[in-house]
Amino acid sequence: MYKRRFFASLTALALAAGLVMTPANAAFTDTQGHWAENAITKWSEEYGLITGYEDGTFRPDNSITRGAFAGILDRFLKYTVVSPATTFSDTAGTYWETSILKLHAAGVYLGTDGAALPGNSITRQQAVTMIARAFGITGTSTALPYTDAGKIASYAQAPIAEMTARGYITDCADGNFRPTDPITRAEIVNIMNNMVQVLIQDTQAYTGNIPGTVLINSTQGAYLTNMHITGDLILAPGVQDTVTLEDVIVDGQIRNFSPVTPTITSANDPDAPPEEPEQPQQPEGGQGGGTTTSGIRPEDVYTPGATTGEYIQYSGKSYPVYADAEPIALYDGDFYWEDDRLVYTGREFDTRFGIDVSAYQNRASQNQTIDWEAVANDGVEFAMVRVGLRGYSNGNLLSDAFYRQNIEGAMAAGIETGVYFFAQAITVEEAIEEADFVISLLDGLEIDGPVAYDWEMHDSTYRVYGTTPEMATACAAAFCQRIEEAGYEAMVYAGQYVSYIKYDQGALAPYLYWYPEYKSTSSEKLYPTFYYQMDYWQFSSSCTIDGIGGRVDANIQFIR
Repeated sequence: MYKRRFFASLTALALAAGLVMTPANAAFTDTQGHWAENAITKWSEEYGLITGYEDGTFRPDNSITRGAFAGILDRFLKYTVVSPATTFSDTAGTYWETSILKLHAAGVYLGTDGAALPGNSITRQQAVTMIARAFGITGTSTALPYTDAGKIASYAQAPIAEMTARGYITDCADGNFRPTDPITRAEIVNIMNNMVQVLIQDTQAYTGNIPGTVLINSTQGAYLTNMHITGDLILAPGVQDTVTLEDVIVDGQIRNFSPVTPTITSANDPDAPPEEPEQPQQPEGGQGGGTTTSGIRPEDVYTPGATTGEYIQYSGKSYPVYADAEPIALYDGDFYWEDDRLVYTGREFDTRFGIDVSAYQNRASQNQTIDWEAVANDGVEFAMVRVGLRGYSNGNLLSDAFYRQNIEGAMAAGIETGVYFFAQAITVEEAIEEADFVISLLDGLEIDGPVAYDWEMHDSTYRVYGTTPEMATACAAAFCQRIEEAGYEAMVYAGQYVSYIKYDQGALAPYLYWYPEYKSTSSEKLYPTFYYQMDYWQFSSSCTIDGIGGRVDANIQFIR
């Protein structure tokens, strides 16, 4: 779904061709065939953060001392503040003294009865706890799905539960966590590799789509442009200079441990992608699943909506107001925060609270399963489940790995359940194909909520880039028509850019509308700033819900 976006104009820069390269051969004499070989190669050979030995070995199954572990975390995060030399009774003159004192200043390395014990082997529960502290990994997860959970010390239970829920701990195939065992070098590398997909250590311009989390630890700052990061963006404490984000989409959170405030430049509206070409710029053949030129014209699908003669100012341009699309009736003072949920206090609507989920939430949950009974008990009244998607680059149609499990679980818990499809149609035929694909996936599933068409365009890497407003509207209308012919209630999901620039709101007025605009406790306006009234408002991407690991999109439905 739509996430937090940071858009700006492109600049004439020499962009890095790629971010991650893995050498073809094993980096060390003793890692070939090892279960952590790829992670070891990446973090030792490419990034140089965990080195081997002079004899060419890595010794992946060796334990590591508390001091050496402090050195690894310091190399990852490049701490700058140091605690006094007298902080611990046993660090003076030792090899890892500075790293230990840096981690202490950051609240990561606490010691034991005034001693750092730098030469002692660090246990698995100690290491995971320190990693969680270092990366600010906190949450509400309490589940410890290990047969030896009773052996985990109280101080380590919450960090281990949250790290497990987020999928960072994957080395417990036998069901045991082994909390007091010394952690091995391979196990450390594996955890860090699960947490961070790409490390940026210099100021060259980076671009590309990153399926996971990016960590910046370059002391000179960094320049990111035209990127889509599906995880978090982390700024390490050691970042001391300018970090610039241009055309960067961050699906997760920006976690900033540095003294630097990122520069998020925008030549247009922050919700707007880079300027598109005047004419449709559709992919050449081979994008998969559909034709590249449409035999069905937009005028064959819908009649343009009537306008009022008034105009909306958006991104420096004027767009007509459509007569059949109802103006918004939500105002300042209509909402207040209750924990991490917005509550509506106005009188125009009745409301319901709901969420939307995809495979991401499953993979962040215990046993990759959402506890829908717990979700219902936490006040969730409706759920929108991702049923599938079309690839934004290759155009292939894919089902969500957990859609059936989620629909059946939510329905069984008494939660009204709808679905959404991440669409990338560039012709009417493709939109109909997407609708038929959704209908086939829903065969045998009696959902009682709407079916939403989620057509998004973040940048020029998306196959829909350059699609005309007429064709975009026709695709949405054709999808919705096909869905309603099949007996479902259709809904359109779109943010401000697509809503104003790509969609004829009059033509889409017969369908439910789902609009995303995220708020936080620091937001000045706790209401959607869209011109038209929506039926569903996705107001947050970071809600916590009982029974689901990780963060969840939160929504309010408005009912008259």
